[in-house]
Order: sequence, then C-alpha cells, then structure tokens
Amino acid sequence: MLDQLRDELSKLAAVSREEGDRLRKLPPAVAKVFLRHDVYRLLLPTDLDGAAVDPLDYLQLVEDVARIDGSIAWNFAIGAGSALYVGYLPVDKSSTMFADPFCGIAGAYAPIGRGEPLSGGFRVSGHWSWASGVADARWMVFGFRVPSDEGQPERALTALASREAFRILDNWHTSGMRGTGSTDYEVENLFVPAEMTFRMFIDEPRHPAPVFRLPGAFFSAAVATVALGIARGAAEGLIRLAHDKRPLPGRTVLPQQAYAQYAVAKALALVESASAYQRQAIADIWRQILFREEIGLDLRARARRASIHAAEASAEAVDLCCRAAGGNALRQSEPFERALRDVRAVLAHIVLQRGAMEDVGRTDFGLEPLWPTF
Repeated sequence: MLDQLRDELSKLAAVSREEGDRLRKLPPAVAKVFLRHDVYRLLLPTDLDGAAVDPLDYLQLVEDVARIDGSIAWNFAIGAGSALYVGYLPVDKSSTMFADPFCGIAGAYAPIGRGEPLSGGFRVSGHWSWASGVADARWMVFGFRVPSDEGQPERALTALASREAFRILDNWHTSGMRGTGSTDYEVENLFVPAEMTFRMFIDEPRHPAPVFRLPGAFFSAAVATVALGIARGAAEGLIRLAHDKRPLPGRTVLPQQAYAQYAVAKALALVESASAYQRQAIADIWRQILFREEIGLDLRARARRASIHAAEASAEAVDLCCRAAGGNALRQSEPFERALRDVRAVLAHIVLQRGAMEDVGRTDFGLEPLWPTF
C-alpha cells in the first residue's frame, strides 16, 4: 500500500510542482490522491478505520516525497500527522468525525485565541496562522487561553471544530513552501464544548492506541524530515547536473571539479547522518511506547535535538549544492532554487528554530524545559 502511494505521489509531484506554486495550495490531482489512499487516516488505529502505519514508515515516506517536492511532502506530513489530535477526543466523537477519508485537519495548536468560560464549554475568538492544507481539510485545530481562578495563570487549551465555522483568509504569499496553502484563519464567538478541548502532548490520550502516546518531539521529526528529503533531492540534482552539463571551453567538467566533489559528498554525509540520528531517536521512543514504558526527558530531548539538527544540516547541504551548481542554481528548470527557498521555510518553523535547540540545551544542563509540550 505504501509503495503504491509513494510511487504515485512522487510521479505526480514531479509534474505538478509549478501548479502548486501558482495555486498556492495542494494541486487538485494530488488532493484526490490523498483521499484515494486515505492519507489522513494512515496513522490512525484500525478501530478508527485507519491503516495503523508504523510511524517510522510514515517518516520515510515523507522524506521520499520531499525529494521531489517539499510542499506536497509538507502537506502529507501535516495531513497524516495531524491525526494524532484524534486520540485526545472522546472516542465516540472521534469515531464519528473521522468515519470517512475526507477528515483532514488543518491549523495550529498554539494558544493564540481567547476563550470565555461558559456553561458546558467556552466562547472562543481568535486569529491563527499556518493552516497547512486548509483548502482540503474538514476540521480545524486551534489553541486558546482561558482565565483561571484569581491569582492563577491562564490555562492553554486546544480544540477541534468544523472548518465551516472559520473564515479562511487568502494571504499565503511566500517565497518558500508556496504550494502548502498555509494561510491564516479566524473565528468570532464560536461555542466549543468542553469535551472537545484538550492539552496536546500534555493530557493523557483518551484512546488507548500506542500511536497517540507519541510526544511533541515526533511532530518536530515529521517537519524536519521534509527538510531532509529536500536536501537529498538537491544532492541528487547536482549529480544529474554533473552528467548533463556541458562545460565552457577551457573549463573542467563538473564531476572533476574538486569543490563539486566535496559539495556532493558533504551534502550526502550531512543528510544521511542526520536522517539516521533522527530516525534512531524516534525508534527509541516508539519502542518505549510499544513496551508501555515511560518516555523519559532524555529520549524526548534527544529526538528534539536530532530533529533541529536534521533541519539545520539539510539547509547546509542545500547551500553546498547550490554553490556547486553555479549559475544553474538560479534556473527554475533545476531543483536548486526551489530547494533553497523551501528548506529555509522549513527551518523557520517554530519547533526547528534556534530557540527550540536552546530549550533542549536547558535539559542538558539539568534545567527544566520552557516549552510545556516538550
């Protein structure tokens, strides 16, 4: 099943990248493949009509698709990975909400909105960003803060609601990741039942499936894996260019240029080592989950450290390939300029920024992390 999905997405990505850039969202043909292969339920357990795909196989598929196009891989990673929200809902609710393949979730769980406590729930208003894949989503995830008892800090909650309740803004105009449609969204005075709220990666999941015990570090790994695929694609593009490019008179052919030789070897070393490091960190967490063991702070810190390093190493690898490609790196017919802007867009995600690595460093010094979802 996964091999067929990988082949179909890779072939389609190769011919639809420009369309995604132009539309600033997932191309319709790709969106149809997502539904036909039940992408949004790949990670869900079988009792929720999911495919129960191994999280490590999911990460490999993300990387494989990102070699061809970062935007499609990003929406695949977010679309399938957002299924983890389902585990925090009442099981009777999630069974109904995700009963068919058209069940994608878009949005962000950052508590940016404001909630007013009411009987049985909250009245929520807010404006959020980064709703990757919202054009093809059925549900929205959103975070908000609510006042607590006097003298106590505000509570941060996350919730799910129908996409139809929100105003989707057409403001996704970017240099990188143009085809993800990661636009803004907003809502005013939306009633959210208390049972539909949760604290992502903090509360105990309501569904017993192991996949719902994956920590926030797994999300970091998913988005960093997109960067790894982009960088691998850039290195492969440099190899193809070396075989195809005709040198100017008096110039050494690209495969015999020392810098190009160094660049391709170093780029592949960066990607391969970072990918192995990150994959092992997630494998160790997954093994703990399957054996019903506690996921210690050391394992979560290693996975986050590995993911941020993977994104940074990917950006370095792409830079090397672009320098070695010379003027060809500017051509839209080559993969380099797209890889450069896309990998930088990935690196800008909050879970991969320098502050996230600094938080990991706090734990290395024996301090508590600042992020509550660490």
